[in-house]
Amino acid sequence: MASGEVHERRIRAADGWELSVLDLRPVAREARGLVIAGHAMMVDRRTLYRGERPSLVRALLDHGVRVLLPDLRGHGESGPRAAAGGRWGYDAIVDDTGVLVELARGIAEGAPIGLVGHSLFAHTSLAWLAMHPDAPIAAHVGLAMDIWSPRREPSWTRRLLKRALIAGTSRVAARAGYLPVRRLRIGSNDEALLYWRSSTAWIASGRWTSLDGAHDYEALLPRIRAPFLHVVSEGDRLYASPASALRLSAGIPGREVWHLGHPSAPAGLRALAPTHMGIVTDPASAPLWEAIAGWLGRRFDGG
Repeated sequence: MASGEVHERRIRAADGWELSVLDLRPVAREARGLVIAGHAMMVDRRTLYRGERPSLVRALLDHGVRVLLPDLRGHGESGPRAAAGGRWGYDAIVDDTGVLVELARGIAEGAPIGLVGHSLFAHTSLAWLAMHPDAPIAAHVGLAMDIWSPRREPSWTRRLLKRALIAGTSRVAARAGYLPVRRLRIGSNDEALLYWRSSTAWIASGRWTSLDGAHDYEALLPRIRAPFLHVVSEGDRLYASPASALRLSAGIPGREVWHLGHPSAPAGLRALAPTHMGIVTDPASAPLWEAIAGWLGRRFDGG
């Protein structure tokens, strides 16, 4: 695992918010493609990249793929953070995908562009792509991706638990002015109150929409033309449980599913059943990271 070039880019979203994006180049002079890789809520990009240690981003680099690795707004180096007065909503993170894609188009030098998201960025970037189906995206990978909705959740116990968790955390967020993730010891990055209101709205309505209701993201999914790989795991028992998550992406025409820990999973991945975070942080998931890099490489190469 040889090192390549790494440097930080600072870009501005449409509303002026400044985003920090790491630009990581593989050792190979010409990258076979460029991927925008984004992280989950309550964390930052450190879950996807650990320098020379094994990680999803490291696997992409080793396969000759250039990676843009943002801290999503309000997270990591893309502050201000919620505890410091940062205020942002879910729909702003959706819109930020377009800014990241424009950056990628400007530096890709003609190489194909892909999207890889874990949890939060998986569905915010998918929502953006559903609204911009003609965007030059060669492939999209969503890991452990779901939007909580009682309409798609077949388990009544999980439905009750999800409602209770959203109701409880929403009360905490309303009192504090933001969700104090670090104080609650459920992650490394706090979340803004406006962002958390979207989750409350989805549970209440059963629909995945913008907060103002102007955009129905789920209804737009059939417009997506890029190949989409949805990776779910039997070990993810709540956040993106397969039964619910796969119903969310069912309307995407080019969807492919890797159900880890299930007999239908590709050979070599059937014994894996990582947790929601373990799918990107557990070294035991390395075979999955290699397989994703290979899947993307084949799409970039026209396969």
